[in-house]
Amino acid sequence: MAIPQRFSLVTLGVADVEVAMAFYRRLGWREAPSSVVGEVAFFATPGGVLALWETAELAKDAALPTMHANAPSFRAVALAINLGSRDEVDDAVGDWVLAGGSISRAAAETEWGGYSGYVADPDGNLWELAHNPSWPLDERGLPVLHGA
Repeated sequence: MAIPQRFSLVTLGVADVEVAMAFYRRLGWREAPSSVVGEVAFFATPGGVLALWETAELAKDAALPTMHANAPSFRAVALAINLGSRDEVDDAVGDWVLAGGSISRAAAETEWGGYSGYVADPDGNLWELAHNPSWPLDERGLPVLHGA
């Protein structure tokens, strides 16, 4: 059996769905009508769907224990948004902070020839905001990988 090479949905565990929804709304994102205020939020993107769900409910659904108070804040996962220029990265980082997020690593030139920074939402979910001149963006804003 072959599993399709794609993802349909990314679910972020959050402490409070309504607070998290408000943050992503301040970024200018609009949740899908299938969202249930206070329970789960869905944001359609040109790639997959982003979902926000209470961490305890996500852990329960996956049959895993909820993270304890001493758990590391870094979850070893980062989502990324590729942008068309360095200026767009800087603008996005500024908007992220204005919406209530934080900067993990300021945007800077990278060893791979691009420009990127890391930001976190109020629940600590990590996002990279990047410009990669080797990956042009298609009409949906998604990177085009040469040879793929």
